[in-house]
Amino acid sequence: MSSPRPLPGRSAHPYVRSAYPHQLEMIRPTTNRVVVPPLPCGYKLRHFRPNDTNAYEELFRLAWEEEGVLSGTLAAALDDGFFVVEDLASGALVASCVAEHITHHRRHSESGRLGWLVTDPSHTGKGLGTITAASVTNRLVAAGYRRPFLGTEDLRLVAISIYLKLGWQPHIYRVGMEARWQHVFRRLGLVFEQGVG
Repeated sequence: MSSPRPLPGRSAHPYVRSAYPHQLEMIRPTTNRVVVPPLPCGYKLRHFRPNDTNAYEELFRLAWEEEGVLSGTLAAALDDGFFVVEDLASGALVASCVAEHITHHRRHSESGRLGWLVTDPSHTGKGLGTITAASVTNRLVAAGYRRPFLGTEDLRLVAISIYLKLGWQPHIYRVGMEARWQHVFRRLGLVFEQGVG
């Protein structure tokens, strides 16, 4: 596996391998829809298209080291649940998030998942991550999932901040998770009260 790497004219997110064998998880225990912020000028929010494969893989590699993820993502994606943001000036995909149906998971069988939130570092600070994550959250609500979930890493503080604002809550599923969440909340300047069991 290779580390995220910059492309010509595009910087990559710094990648730090997690010190923990198990991801943090979040649950959304409400079926309320969220407000999707307005899209900034120069961008288009749309669904993934078959001819987006190369552009999506370029975007994906700016954040993760995993290879060959797209085929599984497409197989799990809900209809109209794979959101991308296109930079109209360049035609590049600069943000994405996907609503997935997960059939085999130890804790969340037959459930919905928010997956693979990514924003091109050159386009951060414009709310694109919030827009795509909010769109996916509403798609999961529309699909009827009552407790969708997501996985994340302790160091993805920007993403976790977005999830919290959209009503996702820490899921304490192992001993030691609460201490990790307390540390995350401190780094975000927040007070951790209690996660979802």
